[in-house]
Amino acid sequence: MPEALVAAIDWTTLRAAPEKVHGNTLRLLVTDTLFELELQGGGHALFVIPEHKSYFDPKTQHQMLGYCVHVAHSTRDARDPPALVVPILLCHALIAWPDRPAVHPHLEGLDPKTAAVLEALQPDLRMLIDDLTRCTESELHRAGMTALGQLTFLCLRFLRSWTPAEALAGLDRWSDLLRAVDRDEGPPPGRVAVATIGWYCLHVTRIPPEQLHSTFERILQRPEETIMSTAEALKREGRTEGRIDALLRQMQKRFGPVPAETLQRLQSATQPELDRWTDRILDAKTLADVFSAGS
Repeated sequence: MPEALVAAIDWTTLRAAPEKVHGNTLRLLVTDTLFELELQGGGHALFVIPEHKSYFDPKTQHQMLGYCVHVAHSTRDARDPPALVVPILLCHALIAWPDRPAVHPHLEGLDPKTAAVLEALQPDLRMLIDDLTRCTESELHRAGMTALGQLTFLCLRFLRSWTPAEALAGLDRWSDLLRAVDRDEGPPPGRVAVATIGWYCLHVTRIPPEQLHSTFERILQRPEETIMSTAEALKREGRTEGRIDALLRQMQKRFGPVPAETLQRLQSATQPELDRWTDRILDAKTLADVFSAGS
């Protein structure tokens, strides 16, 4: 945040707000986390709305705009003025987040002159962007941040793009942070946090589980109990992902581009649902038929 805003906030009032954001379809959408604060002097509520992206999504501004409008107008008494909001985007895509705002996604395919007029009339949103992709390793050792915060940022920033050898060397450089996290009483408890870091390492790198297991034990100087079981769970998850990918390809070949809502539905599906939809794809005349309750 800009220094002037940081100084204006009464940080002793910081709390997690229980606000939920509902889309027009009544499907529950929830911001990553929502925080409420007060400005110095009291009387002015301020909501901080963070969003996290691991890839560049041109719809992010419009997604955040919906969150901000909802929070600003529905979290207070109807007689009060809209609440103040600060939208913050934390991103760690493989490429830097563009400086220029993305073109409104609904304008694609329109006549350029018509699109230009409409784009100028669409509601816009300015966000504070913390782009980890633009940060060096030393810059992510941020003063005032916990060991877990620093280690999390380092893992998000680098592990996906590193070779196994580079990732193992990075973990060695971060060994002081890893040990500090392990010994922290939390929340979250140190061993829980370390297990999550181990899961992320297995999920986004190609480090052999046995090698990661021995590396963690050497750095932590204690037996490590979760990495091998996590590796087995990820194997099972990988088999499910393979089924989702195959079903998605079939849908695209038969019905054309698949909406984002359908992809989300596939990714959250149970095994029986995947079985049922795989059977239906053979005879379905439309994409809706695949998911029809009556089929």
